[in-house]
Amino acid sequence: MPDWWYEETSKFLRQGFRVERVHEEETGYQHLVVWRHPRLGHILTLDGIVQTAEGDEWVYHEILTQVPLSGLARPVGSVLIIGGGDGGTLRQVLLHDSVRRATLVEIDAAVVAAARKYLAFSTALSDPRAEIVYEDGAAFVQSASARKDPYDVVLVDSTDPEGPGTVLFTPEFTRGVRDLLSPDGVMVRQAGVPMYEPETLRKAAPEVRAVFGSCQVYRAPVPTYIGGDMAFVLAAKNGAPFDRPAREFTGRFYNPDVHRASFALPTWWRDLVG
Repeated sequence: MPDWWYEETSKFLRQGFRVERVHEEETGYQHLVVWRHPRLGHILTLDGIVQTAEGDEWVYHEILTQVPLSGLARPVGSVLIIGGGDGGTLRQVLLHDSVRRATLVEIDAAVVAAARKYLAFSTALSDPRAEIVYEDGAAFVQSASARKDPYDVVLVDSTDPEGPGTVLFTPEFTRGVRDLLSPDGVMVRQAGVPMYEPETLRKAAPEVRAVFGSCQVYRAPVPTYIGGDMAFVLAAKNGAPFDRPAREFTGRFYNPDVHRASFALPTWWRDLVG
């Protein structure tokens, strides 16, 4: 029978879901639970925090992926995804026929296994065009940089800067990402929901700017995440702006108008970014 489960992201805020528990395990890295919700479908949580839900995953995955892939001045040939074991970002990447190499690096194989079994949007995890590597994302970035094996786009689809995701929010990791990008390549990372976790954006944007020389921040409303209005930090290796799409793409959420509008920031966000 459905019962109430509460996500608590701080000492002063929680949100409730009327759900049924369908899967639970300790993975060796984190506590993983899959819930079933009557409106949102299956919800994947890690260490008590919502990571994705079938009912609105397309908002997050489209805006994370399509802004850089549609904004690059040429067709994208290679993409690296750090995290993203649920397969939603990978699915969006592989909608682009120009992509010949898509690498997904996920530290926790249990996340991929649970996604394959329970999340309807995870089908790209079985796509023969995709390479799935089970490794710490920071270690992979450093080794890939040393091999001089560049990517056109790097998407950091990580958890928040806690637990296994902490190492992905460091200057060393950001420098490694820059070094493995092609000369005109671009990275994007999620930067939390500023209304309730402003410290994530306040840290991420200056850190990326310090490494790349410049960055842009954009946003999208993802209803399942507490606060809803989520931030993303983007930086191009050559400093090119990405606030205008270079080609047409239309998804369930993303379109060229949404692309342009997503870069319009509230004044207080601009103050956070500095």
